[in-house]
Amino acid sequence: MKKIYLLLIFLITLSACDEGGILITVPSVGNYEFTINSDEANSSANNSYTAERLVDPSALFTEDSELIKNITLNQLTYEISGYSGTVGNDVLMSLSLSTELNGTTTEVLSVAGITLANGLFTAFESGNASSQLTAAQVASLEAIIDNQEPFNLIVTAGFDKDIESDFTVEVVWDITASISQNTD
Repeated sequence: MKKIYLLLIFLITLSACDEGGILITVPSVGNYEFTINSDEANSSANNSYTAERLVDPSALFTEDSELIKNITLNQLTYEISGYSGTVGNDVLMSLSLSTELNGTTTEVLSVAGITLANGLFTAFESGNASSQLTAAQVASLEAIIDNQEPFNLIVTAGFDKDIESDFTVEVVWDITASISQNTD
């Protein structure tokens, strides 16, 4: 029994290693804020507004990017804050989150029919079957972060009628990197 136990520990240790050493997991959180301008949204032809930010994935971890073996998305949330609409004057919003790298734009999240109101919304949580993101969208976001090249994160909000105030959309992702640590 003792030999089986030691063998099991040895196998677990080997599974946590790669050719460069031991794999460790390092958590990180990325927060990205976008201000939605009501005047610009209301004056657009389709009551929409687009904002973008440059994201540098290498700033999410202090470890050398070459040591990162893969990125795993644990959770993606977005929070609407600062909206001050009139009660009874509900506005329906559609929200799209996309990435753009080297001229290629990939939609990561698309949600329609959201009543515009302040609040925190979970778009993805690992292990939650009711996620708003598909497996392909999760894989796309993980791959672009794992690429470690700066990319544009784009938020587009569309509305069924004029909105009454500016507001902020904060996108937050909780990720984990598997990092190879040298055993020397």
